[in-house]
Amino acid sequence: MRLIILLLISLITSCATTGKVAHFTPHKLSHVYIEPTTNRTTEESLDVIFTRVSNEVFYSDPRFRVDKTPLPAVTVVVKPEVKSISTFAVGFDRYDKVTEYRMEISTRVKLFRYGFTEPLATFTVSRYDFYDTEGTASEIEQKRKECIERIAYQIFREVAERIFIEGEEIEGTKEAGR
Repeated sequence: MRLIILLLISLITSCATTGKVAHFTPHKLSHVYIEPTTNRTTEESLDVIFTRVSNEVFYSDPRFRVDKTPLPAVTVVVKPEVKSISTFAVGFDRYDKVTEYRMEISTRVKLFRYGFTEPLATFTVSRYDFYDTEGTASEIEQKRKECIERIAYQIFREVAERIFIEGEEIEGTKEAGR
């Protein structure tokens, strides 16, 4: 009986040292460090909203481990940047008063392996959403901020998905190039 248990243990540990387990890429890019978002627009507080939302999205995603301090050559640094925000009137009442706006926000995200200067990947994510103009000026402003927050959630969910997919592609090409 002991011989069988020892044999099973040796088989399990020997499988863990083969190259096939090393190709499991989600583990390789599962450590992330999120830099604060850079705001390249004139819109105030976008960086604060986007940084808070990015933290919420990545901390709640079970595929990633968010490092408070990046680990050299292990952690992928996520560097988001808001490039543009635009708002267009899309709904009008019969008196030509605006009843609804469409807001679009564009971001650029760079992924770096911590300790390296060349990005692993750079991509752009743009999303839009709508908000209405019913209510007082402060209520409309609140709806506008909520719209920004909804867009930020959409963007960072897309970023997390891309990191997961791009991470597989990036690590796959590195493994093939060795």
